[in-house]
Amino acid sequence: MTLQRYLALLGPSEDAPERMRRIGDRLVHEGHEVQIHLEKDFALLVLGEPPMAIDAGLIVGPLFDRRHPGPVDTLAPEDQAKIRASQGHHLIETFWGGYVAFLRTDEGIDLLRAPLGDLACLFMHQAPRTWVASDIALLKRTGMAPFATDWGMIAQHLAWPYLRGSWTCLEKVMALPSGHKLQSRNARLYMAPLWSPWSFADHTQCLTRDEHVERISRAVTNSVATLAGHWGRPILLLSGGLDSSVLAATLARHDADLLTLYTRDPIGDERAYAAQVADHIGKPLIEARREVSEIHPLRSAAAGLPWPARRLFEQETMRHVDIAAAAHGAAALMTGGGGDNVFCALQSAAPVADRLLVEGPGPGMLGTAREISTLASAPMATVLRSTLAKSMPWARRSIARPDHAYLSEEAKARAGASPPAHPWLTPPTRPLPGLAGHIRLLALAQSFSEGRDPAATIPTILPLLAQPVVEACLAVPSWLWFEKGRNRALARRAFAPHLPRAIVERRSKGTPDSFQGEIFEHHHATLRDMLLGGALADQGLIDLPRLTRVFSSSVPMAPPDIGSLLRLVDVEAWLRSAPGRHE
Repeated sequence: MTLQRYLALLGPSEDAPERMRRIGDRLVHEGHEVQIHLEKDFALLVLGEPPMAIDAGLIVGPLFDRRHPGPVDTLAPEDQAKIRASQGHHLIETFWGGYVAFLRTDEGIDLLRAPLGDLACLFMHQAPRTWVASDIALLKRTGMAPFATDWGMIAQHLAWPYLRGSWTCLEKVMALPSGHKLQSRNARLYMAPLWSPWSFADHTQCLTRDEHVERISRAVTNSVATLAGHWGRPILLLSGGLDSSVLAATLARHDADLLTLYTRDPIGDERAYAAQVADHIGKPLIEARREVSEIHPLRSAAAGLPWPARRLFEQETMRHVDIAAAAHGAAALMTGGGGDNVFCALQSAAPVADRLLVEGPGPGMLGTAREISTLASAPMATVLRSTLAKSMPWARRSIARPDHAYLSEEAKARAGASPPAHPWLTPPTRPLPGLAGHIRLLALAQSFSEGRDPAATIPTILPLLAQPVVEACLAVPSWLWFEKGRNRALARRAFAPHLPRAIVERRSKGTPDSFQGEIFEHHHATLRDMLLGGALADQGLIDLPRLTRVFSSSVPMAPPDIGSLLRLVDVEAWLRSAPGRHE
């Protein structure tokens, strides 16, 4: 199964049919399978599998029915009628996936992007027409390129690198956030949310811990089975950490390959953990070493995206994935990306504050405080003081804090004191602090799905960010995620019967820190020239004196500092290969 891509034109345009046919002819000549759909004030071109036709319009991308696991090829007449009558709400409530739906209404065309869906929806509006596309490469086909860099948004991206919303880092290019509707009315556009994580945090259900465990287990298992059935044989990137091991357990009955990557430094070598999981589920393990010589700092893995949304070290991940997939016939890459976020791996006293606010002071609240104290290796007194502070009405919100490492004062000023507007970071009421923290983690997790490369050899699938999994996890009171001094407790319980005990109880976590250190040392001169003489420096967005000292110093850098510096390199590389600059 290949990724579907699309290009659409909304609004009156006499030459729309001819323009779409010309674009389609060029794509066919390049070897693509193309379908074109034309009607009044609407034209759609789809690459790959044809779109699903329904009474209310067309659906591009994978669609799954939550009532029974498995791909959906056609919709029953009653579902189609409900989608039309509900103006798309039935689609979101009954189905899930990575789709974008084009729905006809009496007033025009509505675009609906799946909640937590990974099929992008980029658009450019030039009244009375709007171009919409799954990716920048197709948007360029319209002749609208080159797209100018939006330096204000670059500054915001530097400060909040993991937030994604309706903005991009290209001028005039907008993005429809997941779970939102884009309405085209009389040459005007209107954007409205149809899905919000706040709607699923209903702690009045009073489910038991075991009931939550069962719901999470069922949601993960069904989502993985559905995605594997749709995309075909997956290759799982297995670290031996909890999140990827949970996916391995669910893939035990499916045709799948397991790949683990390691570094020269033991801190980046988790083969022993991955091997335990592979042996337990009875599947062979492919092992591959990350090679720093294969990293090309001037090449951006996000060159086809409207944001610098990919990391330099991912080049080695995808190189080994492509090799393994070709050797074993894998059709998709699965990762546990976003697992910490979905399974509420908060590192604060916020869950204690939630329990205090919901149940009042007592043994339950003190028990959660002890769990956080053990997890964080912090004194109980410190945890309790933080709990009281977070429980105050003026403190009961979760703010995405900026990362100002190596940024100039100019960059900080242009980024502003508050993060870019994001619908999930504005709660409908005064929230519980732990719940707000959980939803902030989910907002940050969107960087995983929004960073998917549309030109990748095989698609990247993130089952733990599937809509049914996220909704099941949002219903859990934050304090239930902590047990025996460990986080993600319900996920551990759910898959304990299917994993080695050492994996279920594992507290340590591998990181790319050692490999990033290798990159810094091996490519030191190239990185120095890129940053000290690049576009970020020309724009005055980085702290040149500090960076000059860093590159001249013989003192080893701390891993977090190297990570922050390489994030600048990610942005610099993207700017040099910005998707709108050339064909």
